[in-house]
Amino acid sequence: MNIHTPSSSPPKLYKFHEPAPHFVQKSILDEEPAWVVDIALQALQDSGIEPAEWGALLYRRMGVPITIKDYFYLIPDDNITAASDILTSLGLPLSKPSRLHMLSEGDMAAKGIHHRISRSTLPSSVSHIVLYPLSFSTVLPSELERRPPLHISSSYRCPTIMVPRRTATYASLIRMMSRYSQHCATRTLLSSDLSELVGYDLLSLEGGYVDPEDSAEWERLDIDGRIQRAVALVRQWSWEEEWREGEQWIGDALAWIVEGTADIANLPCAP
Repeated sequence: MNIHTPSSSPPKLYKFHEPAPHFVQKSILDEEPAWVVDIALQALQDSGIEPAEWGALLYRRMGVPITIKDYFYLIPDDNITAASDILTSLGLPLSKPSRLHMLSEGDMAAKGIHHRISRSTLPSSVSHIVLYPLSFSTVLPSELERRPPLHISSSYRCPTIMVPRRTATYASLIRMMSRYSQHCATRTLLSSDLSELVGYDLLSLEGGYVDPEDSAEWERLDIDGRIQRAVALVRQWSWEEEWREGEQWIGDALAWIVEGTADIANLPCAP
């Protein structure tokens, strides 16, 4: 900056040194979680790794009005370590689940590799990308289809992503439940997920549930008709051989759950 001194002689110029501008490098963790996920998915796909949507993302796609806080993705087993390394290289630190998280969600917390995607580490506001080996879900690569992603409304970085088929999602939950004992945390969580999908997806209920004792609401929403249509759809899946060989029982069990002749708690479980 130059200034003039008052004088009758030609003005003298005095130069003051201005401080150099201070630039603060922005971290990827300062961005919105969905934007961070977009960058991460692009990096994984560019490296030849194909993630598949799972968990809350998948359930929202199927009509469950769930808030997306953590973004779950299935990764081919052989690529899980490489995928985690890529996220680390982007500046997304590993984040170990808390003891409370492990106790309340069991293997759903223990089997995932958590990478933090938010600046905040507070339990109420922290967000993660969580990577699971594909085998944990029991979903096969042949049961995935390519769809527009759900993490963001429109993405030029990741225009498509792999998603389990609708029938594969139901079969996966029922199959996974059979691995766990009746009242363990993991099975309880899976059971809740299945119940919500039946209500929101198969029965198309806005609230996911209607009290059977409320006859007026039951009639107003035509629950009997909804059940009949949902059972017919599940039976159609069986006729179209959507279930794996030897797993036709999954279609029968799902139909019985929908029509109310069986309870989710009656599904096979580990001793």
